[in-house]
Amino acid sequence: MSNATRTTVPAQVFKPSRAVPILLFLFVFSLVLDNGFKFMSPALAESLDLPVNTVSLQATLAGILIGIGAVVYAALADSISIRKLIVFAIIVMTIGSLVGFIFQGNFWLILVGRLIQSAGLAAAETLYVIYVTKHFKGDEQKKYLGFSTAAFQLSLLIGTVGSGFIATYIGWAAFFLVALLSLLAIPVVLRTVSKEATSGGHVDVFGLFLIAVFSTGVILFMQNFNLWFVLPVAAGLIFFIWHIRTHDNAVITSAFFANAQYSLMIIVVFITYSVQLGYTFLFSFLISDVYGYNLGEVSLLLIPGYIAAVIVGSATGKIAKFLTSKQAITIALIVIVVSMLLPALLVGRWIGVFVISMMLFGMGFALMYGPLVSTAVMRVPVGNTGIAIGFYNLTINIAVPVGIAYTAALMKLQPNLLSGITGSGQASSYGSILFILTGVAALGLVLYRVFVRVLERQGAEMKTSV
Repeated sequence: MSNATRTTVPAQVFKPSRAVPILLFLFVFSLVLDNGFKFMSPALAESLDLPVNTVSLQATLAGILIGIGAVVYAALADSISIRKLIVFAIIVMTIGSLVGFIFQGNFWLILVGRLIQSAGLAAAETLYVIYVTKHFKGDEQKKYLGFSTAAFQLSLLIGTVGSGFIATYIGWAAFFLVALLSLLAIPVVLRTVSKEATSGGHVDVFGLFLIAVFSTGVILFMQNFNLWFVLPVAAGLIFFIWHIRTHDNAVITSAFFANAQYSLMIIVVFITYSVQLGYTFLFSFLISDVYGYNLGEVSLLLIPGYIAAVIVGSATGKIAKFLTSKQAITIALIVIVVSMLLPALLVGRWIGVFVISMMLFGMGFALMYGPLVSTAVMRVPVGNTGIAIGFYNLTINIAVPVGIAYTAALMKLQPNLLSGITGSGQASSYGSILFILTGVAALGLVLYRVFVRVLERQGAEMKTSV
């Protein structure tokens, strides 16, 4: 008798490109959820009868957690496979969403749910970028990284329109249940994302904790300008400076801040990006209160702006052939300033002004992102570029909730700086807040031009001395 033929099952071969669609989907899906909850703040405030600055906590604190979480996931990706981290993040996101939905009548438990949800949401964008940079090179890598820019703008569009219509015609709490769809992605992740070999990794828990203390203190101070919250702000900043000066394995070392170009651009980034979602957060309240639109209708006004941003973001490579980084950033900042100054002076008049405003606003930020990142890391050593970009993105993720916080605080104060120009009552108050946001963006423009001049002078002096 012949021996039975032994059959072997070939090991499953993972092609890196197979995982891109599902990772990109989760990237968009996570940002849709986060941006959707930021946009539907008016519905939450009305439903729970809460002031704007209280409701804004579900956007601001979640934003900080996403920023810090992104750094944590990036560090963990060295020691744990991306596949395991994604599955873990989906489960955490689902748990947080269920907590928020079940306890929809209690804002503080909703906030807990949002924070748990955000701990999962933080994974998608960072892990997608890490996966692409790890598995692809050259033009293919640039192609897949380019998808992330378009995906970000697309997520803003879907999140805004989707959450607006759900809040208007179903109920804002139903948006929590949308997160459950992510569970369907787990089998696809297991089939397409490889297990990967991992090495040792390090997470600077203490450094990230100090960043969280500082950022949360700033936001809580802005809620009611309670001086007690200055204490954690000061303590967090002092201990963070001590930490990065005395520990070589800190989240970022003091050597980064010795790099003048990087440090000065980080200041510009923080100031400018604090306006980005500050205006978006204000927008839904303004259009609802002044023009009487519901959230579903408000979301439709934003569509042209997001489409314009996607187009500009996709064309940044071609634009770079005609404009230097300095020219592109300057033009972008001027466009951002004009995009808010125009409606600040015309609140209460033709609604189309706000459609044009949001188109200019989105185009300005889309044009600015690439050149500003490039300028910031230009003089950073190649081996430290990844860490520098990580802290750069963390700065944006802290600036955004801080911007929402001070915008919410201004809405509570109801300033009236433009009386006689924008009418009276709510129109004048909203116009004044927009005027202040315009001033913040203008400060970013002025500082950028001053910093560039200083850096150019330093560069000329170094060449002369050599």
